[in-house]
Amino acid sequence: MKKFAHFGAVASEKKEGMFYLESIKVWATDPSKDPNSIEYLFFEDDSPMKDLPVAKGGHIAYQVDELDAKCENKKCFWAPMDVVPGIRIAFFVDENGVVTEYCQIS
Repeated sequence: MKKFAHFGAVASEKKEGMFYLESIKVWATDPSKDPNSIEYLFFEDDSPMKDLPVAKGGHIAYQVDELDAKCENKKCFWAPMDVVPGIRIAFFVDENGVVTEYCQIS
């Protein structure tokens, strides 16, 4: 299964309601609370993602059942990881050049 989860947009400053993802040093909003399913991200200067494609512009995210299996044939620039308990993510650039996130929620 693969279904649309959200669109991710890079914010130039922290927004009200953001929460901190310590494992990747990123501030994020909850896309389920946005009427357009947008997740805003603010990257700390020392975020390990700061120089990656996800921090340079938008991305599209899909929720998947089996993250590791879905990523087997992908060239992930961010390999599958637990970002917080119960949420695993991975990022890659798809065949059309679109920065894409797969996320698995358990």
